[in-house]
Amino acid sequence: MSSETRMKKFLLALCIVGIGSTLTACGGSSSNVSPGNVVVPPDGGGTDPTDPTDPTEPPPTGGDIASIIPASLSNAIYDSGETAPNGKAVFVIDVTALPGGKLDPAGLLLGNDYIFRIQGGALRIAQN
Repeated sequence: MSSETRMKKFLLALCIVGIGSTLTACGGSSSNVSPGNVVVPPDGGGTDPTDPTDPTEPPPTGGDIASIIPASLSNAIYDSGETAPNGKAVFVIDVTALPGGKLDPAGLLLGNDYIFRIQGGALRIAQN
């Protein structure tokens, strides 16, 4: 085997190892992904993360958090008349009824007392 052929094989092996290392490093697994929660605090100030009675945290007993839907969003967030298998009402967030498809979160609290379904396009959140 000539030295040129050995060099080509060596470079090919080096490329394969490099590509494999890159894919392994970038790929990762989904086990390191946190599901997270999106919490929009009510108007009126900041919250203390060490306060066990913080209103933006779910109750420790797993109870329902009541949704607050301001009157200005009543045409865009409404009861669909459907019920989910767990017995909760299904509410629709209709993107087509929002100005520019943007949801203004002022005064809005989406609790866990209803199931929310987004329809009519991609929902964007407007900044306050």
